[in-house]
Amino acid sequence: MPEFDVTVLTFRSGTHTVRVEATDPTDARNQVQAECDRGDSHCPAESCTDDVDSTLLDVRRVSLDDVVILSANGVGLGTLYADDTLRRKEAAHG
Repeated sequence: MPEFDVTVLTFRSGTHTVRVEATDPTDARNQVQAECDRGDSHCPAESCTDDVDSTLLDVRRVSLDDVVILSANGVGLGTLYADDTLRRKEAAHG
């Protein structure tokens, strides 16, 4: 089953990504929205314990995970998405 990264904006801890397995982007969005509606927290434990509001910002299908990104500011791991975009996972190190 395909994996999707769903970007969630939480009131107390900002933006972060939740990875889910789903049949399509709509199913991924519905799955994460249902978890938010139930009050399942998506904020990192170290940032907050009771999130009061969550908004889904983006859903992207994962093509490859843990790809090496070489850039002017260093090397780092990232994720390649089906729309050919890359997202760095960690800070670059040279």
